[in-house]
Amino acid sequence: MGIQRYKALVSVVEEGSVSKAAHKMGYTQSAVSKMLAELEKEWKLKLMFRNHDGVELTSYGKELLPEVRRLVKDYERLNYSIEALHGVTSGNIRVGAPASISANLMPGALKQFATDYPNIKVELMEGEDTYIAELLRRGEIDICVLPEALADKYDAVSLLSDPLVAIVPRDNKYAAYKKFPVRAFAIQDVIRVKELLDTDIKRFLEDNDVVPNLVYEVSDVNVMLSMVEKGLGVCIGYERLVTPLRYDVIVKQIDKTRKRNLKLCVRYDEGVTPLIDVFKKSLIDYVKNS
Repeated sequence: MGIQRYKALVSVVEEGSVSKAAHKMGYTQSAVSKMLAELEKEWKLKLMFRNHDGVELTSYGKELLPEVRRLVKDYERLNYSIEALHGVTSGNIRVGAPASISANLMPGALKQFATDYPNIKVELMEGEDTYIAELLRRGEIDICVLPEALADKYDAVSLLSDPLVAIVPRDNKYAAYKKFPVRAFAIQDVIRVKELLDTDIKRFLEDNDVVPNLVYEVSDVNVMLSMVEKGLGVCIGYERLVTPLRYDVIVKQIDKTRKRNLKLCVRYDEGVTPLIDVFKKSLIDYVKNS
């Protein structure tokens, strides 16, 4: 139980609130609060206090946090060593992810994973969200990244939040705006990838009474971004679609925007095996540090 208290302290600091830390750890808010209270009672020190922005460490908490982090990391390394003795140093894992995540996040994450676990083979499958969810349901992949609406059916843990953005040519009149007005999608030439039609994007535009002035539908994300680069129109998509930015375009926040919460999912009946757990932790750590 001691290590869970340490994890709770680190998580609350990283997430900035008890409620977010509880969600991330899979505990109730009261359970995390109790862990922190027990830790303070055991150490006879006040570690943090709450304010209108969330939580803030006391001077004692700030001094002890690096040591607590070190203990948690050592515990994780110990677990990895134990898992290695059970054969987790080799094996195969099948991973699914939406196109924007597969193209822009996964390459770096898989390179890091291959460095740490060179004998574990990863098969990456990409596609539209519902396709990836169906692969998981059928057991054709072991773990995947899904938006929150689809992730609720599975054993899921938060990975990242991905805001909607506008992607515009450098000479577009809105390139100089602080934020791209959502209503401009009704008057600007809009380009989209047909296969990546996202119900969340469609709903976002409908909620703002915007009918996009759709001029081009293409079959590939790179074609879409190349067309934006050449000044043929603008597009709306998630930030991870253009992170890192490989095209000479401007990425703008939208004046009325929305985020999708992406989660790492496994099937309840499969459970989290040591191999899947190692990959899951590796990907979460990569996202946190990237």
